[in-house]
Amino acid sequence: MKPRISHISALQIFQLLRFSTLILIGVVFTKTGLSTSQIGQYETFLLIAGAVSFFWLNGLIQGFLPIVTKETISRKSPVLFNIFYMITGLTILSGIFLLVFEQSIAGFLLKKSSVPYLNYLLIYLLISTPASLVEYIYLIKNQGKLIVLYGSVSFLLMFLLVVIPPVLGFGIEYSLAGLVAGAAFRFSWLLILLFRNASPVIDPVFIRTHLRSSAPLITSMLLSGSAQYIDSFIVTSYFDEETFAVFRYGAREFPLVLLLANAFSTSMLPGFADRSQLAFNLEKIKLNARKLGNWMFPLSGLLILVSHWAFPFVFNVGFAKSATIFNIYLLLIISRLLFPQTILIGLQKTRLIMWASFLEIAVNVTASLYFVQIWGIAGVAYGTLVAYIFEKVLLMVFVSKSCQIPVSSYLDRTRHLVYSLLLAAEFLVIEFLI
Repeated sequence: MKPRISHISALQIFQLLRFSTLILIGVVFTKTGLSTSQIGQYETFLLIAGAVSFFWLNGLIQGFLPIVTKETISRKSPVLFNIFYMITGLTILSGIFLLVFEQSIAGFLLKKSSVPYLNYLLIYLLISTPASLVEYIYLIKNQGKLIVLYGSVSFLLMFLLVVIPPVLGFGIEYSLAGLVAGAAFRFSWLLILLFRNASPVIDPVFIRTHLRSSAPLITSMLLSGSAQYIDSFIVTSYFDEETFAVFRYGAREFPLVLLLANAFSTSMLPGFADRSQLAFNLEKIKLNARKLGNWMFPLSGLLILVSHWAFPFVFNVGFAKSATIFNIYLLLIISRLLFPQTILIGLQKTRLIMWASFLEIAVNVTASLYFVQIWGIAGVAYGTLVAYIFEKVLLMVFVSKSCQIPVSSYLDRTRHLVYSLLLAAEFLVIEFLI
């Protein structure tokens, strides 16, 4: 029997391949002769590249997915090339930003006067960022198997190019060169796809319109991405460095929930280009959210059950309190498996998402500052939980009022509520009774 790979499951597999590759690279690095400082340079390299691009890149991609159809590509419309032009232009601006503020960035992140291997970083940023379009072109074309094939080839190549140099005894510079080479391969793949599926004609009207419509999403992504930094700032304001380390080791979402939920949400966006299929897409969201919940909620419950044993074992007894923070972050699945934002992006009601993000930040800061007085560092995590749930509930209200779409049309309310209450009950028993 040949397995059927849908565009939804394909994008989820792609994100898991990406995440697994990054984890495996980190594991191999620790087994080689690289020093902790060199590994830190590699991690900082990726951190800076992501920090200057993640918000506008995701905003642009999620903005164009609901308006580009399979038929648009089959006619070799210039839309894809114009998306490429926008991403490339913003990438160049991000590179200029790095050059202008290099000393400030190096001083803040590295306590140094310059960013190591800046030349590699600029090249990597310039070619890797636009290459993120490849999987979404396949997504629009509903070619799930090609998404998996592309992900398997590109991430295997990236893994080999990055880990072979230190295995052979070379320094981290050669790994960074391998990272750039892997990005060059993905960029070349992108150019082939673009010339096959689009016309290179520049459309200034489309570029202006799309930048304007994507601006609220870009703002929302920037605000959402700043939440973790706000939490960290609150903790460092109230506690010492040792306590901050305990918080950081625990303040991690269950990656499977985050990756699969985000990939599913993004993969649904192209379907909204055909408004006659709205009811079908809502039912699809409902069905897939139910499927995710059927195994992600029990898995999260299992992690809550073993976390207080696992953290001292995996790390050391000094990080035993991190388990409580981790358990609170596991409760974020309650909000992650709600998808009102998918509907609003699909229907291009992006300003509502931006305003919800502003309010989420306000709730996060207010609740965290209040709860930290009661529960210490756990209070900051509780504030994040409250803010995330508040945002999703607010978005659900927006969908109901602005789009006239009832919650029951895209969410199995009873099942989600039961799962959420059971997980919350287990959390309360583990944290307050045992």
